[in-house]
Amino acid sequence: MSTATGSRTWRRPRRSTLLLAASVALGVLLFLWGADRLARWAAEGLLARNVQLATGVLTRPEVEVHGTFFLPQLLAGRYERVDVLVEDLRAGPLRIEQVDAELTGVHVPFHDLLTQDVDVVYLERTREVATLTYDDLNAYLEATGRPISLAGRPDGEALVTGSVEVLGRRLSASARAVIAAEDGDLAVRPTQIDTATFLDDASRLLLRQRFTAVIPMDPLPFGQELTDVGIGEDRVTVEAGGAGVIVRP
Repeated sequence: MSTATGSRTWRRPRRSTLLLAASVALGVLLFLWGADRLARWAAEGLLARNVQLATGVLTRPEVEVHGTFFLPQLLAGRYERVDVLVEDLRAGPLRIEQVDAELTGVHVPFHDLLTQDVDVVYLERTREVATLTYDDLNAYLEATGRPISLAGRPDGEALVTGSVEVLGRRLSASARAVIAAEDGDLAVRPTQIDTATFLDDASRLLLRQRFTAVIPMDPLPFGQELTDVGIGEDRVTVEAGGAGVIVRP
C-alpha cells in the first residue's frame, strides 16, 4: 500500500511539471508568433509608405512580406521576397493602371523599422508587370500631340488609326502595328498601312512615320529594363526588371 501511494505521489508532481513546461512552451510560441506578426505588419506598412512617397500614388500600395518566420529576416535587415501592388500610377500625361512587382532581397535596416523612418530601400533583384489600358495610352498620345489612337486586335497586334498630314494633304488611314520594348520605352511601329488614297513611296514612308510613336516607361518604380510586351484586346502588359535598384521616398 505504501509503495503504491508513494508511486502516485511521485507521479503527480511530474505530471504537473510537464503541464507547466508545456504551458510555458505554448506561451513562448504564441508570444513569438504574435511578435513575428506585429513585426511583419510594421515592415509592410513602412514599405507601403515608402513606395507611396516614391511613386506619388494616392492609394496606399499593397505590400506582402513572404517567409514562414519574419523575425530572422528583420534582425538581418534583409527580406527574402516582397510582393507590391501599385495602382493608378501617373507621370505627366501617362497613367499606368497598375504595377504588380516581385522584389527579391529587400534591404531595410532593423533600426529604420524601429524608428519607422527609412531613407533608402535597396533591392537586389526586381520583376514587375505593368498594365496599361488603351484609353490611357490614347490619352497620352492626345496630350503629346499625336493624332492617332490605339486599339487591340485578337491576333496579338495593335490597330492604329488616325488622320494625319502628309506633304500638305490630310490622310485618314489605319495600320496594323506591333508594340515592342525599345531602349526602355514602348515603341509603336506599323507593319501594314491601309488607306483609300493612292500614295507614292515617299508619302507612304512619311505616313508610316506619322503612325509611329514612342511611349516612355520612366514611371516604372522598380527598374526600367523592359523584358517583354504583351498586346491584348483591351490592354497592354509590360514586363520589366532590374538589379541593384534603389527606391527613395
